[in-house]
Amino acid sequence: MEWLSLTIALLTASVASGIAIWQVRTQRVRQVEDFYVARYWSLLDRLSNRTLRGMDADSLSEPEEAAVRLYFRLSEDEADLRAQGWVSDDTWRDWGGAIHSQMHRPPFDRLWAETTQDSDAGRDYAFRHLRQLWRDAAYDPAPSRTFRRWFRRTPWRRSATTAPRSPAR
Repeated sequence: MEWLSLTIALLTASVASGIAIWQVRTQRVRQVEDFYVARYWSLLDRLSNRTLRGMDADSLSEPEEAAVRLYFRLSEDEADLRAQGWVSDDTWRDWGGAIHSQMHRPPFDRLWAETTQDSDAGRDYAFRHLRQLWRDAAYDPAPSRTFRRWFRRTPWRRSATTAPRSPAR
């Protein structure tokens, strides 16, 4: 009878510990996502309304051009975080499509072409993820390890029908 009680107590403690670890990890992912959303909005605050609307795309001020180039680095960082498992499926669904569409709008498209030339010449990041996202809006650099793939598909994960947490880009 003692063994049964001990087994039940150990099993209960193990399940409770697993749930606590999962909740802490989920909270940490949300904190990382919130941090990057704040960085995104701070970069957008540096751009004029005309730039955001794609007007006068050829006459960017130097600070605006710097903000757009920093946006590319921010987006690459977000994709790197996704590859490491620090960005949720729902958030990446919002971010990935938004990054792809933003990169194809003026003046971002022109500066992206210049940035890839600089990258090819070794003067900037490699932008491994953004290059793929440029070509494919559905690109997802999700973790590729078997356990993480399995864990991402577990039934207790948030469904796609829940409201998105992050603002649309």
